[in-house]
Amino acid sequence: MTPDGIRAVGQQFLVRLYEQTQGDLAAQVSMYDIGEALGLDRENSARVAEELMGLQLVEIRTLSGGIGIRAEGVEAASKLGAGSDAGAGAVLKLGDDPLLNQAGCQAVEQATAELKSRTGQMGLEFKALTELMADLKTIDAQLGSSRPKTAIIRECLRSIKGVLEVCGDHTGLVRIRGLLGE
Repeated sequence: MTPDGIRAVGQQFLVRLYEQTQGDLAAQVSMYDIGEALGLDRENSARVAEELMGLQLVEIRTLSGGIGIRAEGVEAASKLGAGSDAGAGAVLKLGDDPLLNQAGCQAVEQATAELKSRTGQMGLEFKALTELMADLKTIDAQLGSSRPKTAIIRECLRSIKGVLEVCGDHTGLVRIRGLLGE
């Protein structure tokens, strides 16, 4: 979807959502708060959010109006000039340190929580599902350690990336590639 196909108010809404989530695919904000900042009432805020959902740029997270930006939304918002100050996706890249720092642990934890919540909808074959679950369990074990090893987590993420490429999970791929610095 090109930014040209989105009405002006939708473009403003999408850019504001990008700014409030900092492009984080796991973040959620209220569609009503975004609308209010743009001078929209609750009904019009919901209408604009629904249009963006229909375009696959935004997804609903809660019944009370919590929404999040999708990878396609990040791309469209970037084309509209959002985040042009190098905040591309606001996904933390794993460093080269032997041990993962607190920010890295949080970023990995968010990415894996998002994957776990969508695993059932990925349509994976048994072998791929088993591989994915083993990698997620290994990451959980490392995150539970007082000294989480970056190299182990990185290799699990590379393995997960392979599974996501096969099943075509674009949202997960963006997040994992960001963590891997690709």
